[in-house]
Amino acid sequence: MSNQPSQGPDYQRSGSSPWPGYQPPAQNQGSSYGQPQYGQSQYNQGQYNAGQYGQPQYFGQPYYGRAVELKTLSIASMVCGIASVIMGWLLLPQFAAIITGHLALRREPAGKGMSITGLVLGYLCLLGYGAIWLLFIIGVAVAATNGSNTGTF
Repeated sequence: MSNQPSQGPDYQRSGSSPWPGYQPPAQNQGSSYGQPQYGQSQYNQGQYNAGQYGQPQYFGQPYYGRAVELKTLSIASMVCGIASVIMGWLLLPQFAAIITGHLALRREPAGKGMSITGLVLGYLCLLGYGAIWLLFIIGVAVAATNGSNTGTF
């Protein structure tokens, strides 16, 4: 039987390691492979769904425990501001963007960027489309006064 190769590397038989400072893991002789030892759960889970490190688990709460701030007025202001660019001739989206933008600045500090966007678009479109409406009304009024003048010189 001396002609058979040795079982395993030489360092395992001699007890020394080829790498300095490396200790091979101890062989667990007490339990067979895949079976948990007595007193331990199979998948390292805590008893009765307890949290890690003994802390209680709360489900359904936001991460870090902070409440989620709503941004509905800010979103409404920005959407109305964008709609005022497209449908500005109605003048309704401008007023909605301006009103909801000012309300959002007071109530929702988290949505400040969206509310400012709605305010800027609302005011600019109110100025632009308001000027167009004003010129249209003046033009109709001038045409009505000049058209009714049928007198001769």
